Amino acid sequence: MADYHTADEDFYRKLDVPIPATSQHGTEDDIASKLVPMMPNKWKLAGNQLIAETENGTHVQTIPTDYILTGTDEKGMPIFKRIDI
Repeated sequence: MADYHTADEDFYRKLDVPIPATSQHGTEDDIASKLVPMMPNKWKLAGNQLIAETENGTHVQTIPTDYILTGTDEKGMPIFKRIDI
């Protein structure tokens, strides 16, 4: 456990309380190994906003205005078509 150093450690000694400490919740690899990808189950396009519905809620991303959503592929990912004017 690493100590949390303050500018005035005497303050804690005067109060007779332990100096605050921090503890690590896990390494980057531990956390990354437990992540589960969110797979969208519905896509729609509103203007230049690509909207995905997932089990964790709605996610929105701005796309260039010269692309339109034409459907999804076999993995459920969006397929775009470029518009040439």
